[in-house]
Amino acid sequence: MSLFFNGSVMVPAAPLQVWPLLVDWVGQEQWIPLTTMRQLSGRAEGLGARIRGEHGPRLGGRRVGISDEMVVTRWEPPYELEMTHLGPWFTGVGVFTIEARGLRSWLSIRERITLPGGKAAKTAALAIRPILQRQLAHSLERFAALVESRTPRPTRDTDPAERYRAQHAQAAVFADEEKKRRRRQERRRMARS
Repeated sequence: MSLFFNGSVMVPAAPLQVWPLLVDWVGQEQWIPLTTMRQLSGRAEGLGARIRGEHGPRLGGRRVGISDEMVVTRWEPPYELEMTHLGPWFTGVGVFTIEARGLRSWLSIRERITLPGGKAAKTAALAIRPILQRQLAHSLERFAALVESRTPRPTRDTDPAERYRAQHAQAAVFADEEKKRRRRQERRRMARS
């Protein structure tokens, strides 16, 4: 049985600033709850890098729950990352894409997980899917907050969107003043007549 998950979030940083935090495997426990990641291969970056995730509550010094071994099967910094889940509890593919939006980024995750088992496993998986989908959305929000906390805030000088907002806000004030001036002139004309 396959389950599909997806989620996306606007991250307040450019793709070059988002990518290093996304592929900081050990650091993922800062934004993915109840998860510890560790690097299995000699290298942490690039095709073939292997990572093991342990998911579940901590009991003593270890996580109690399920483990998930993954390998990087697509590595296109800073825009696309594909991870293949090798098991033992489930298999599948997860794709992370980062799209530039000015000085911000749109981060999307699509996952297809295949679970072993029969009808009972399918029923259980469908029952917990909404919980896992909410957890994914929450994790993405935490990731965006983590990136924001580590990225210098854009200013009017460095961010075209901030510059536009500032100009637009000023124009709106002047437009409002212009309307008031015209109303005053109209009242004066009416008073003279």
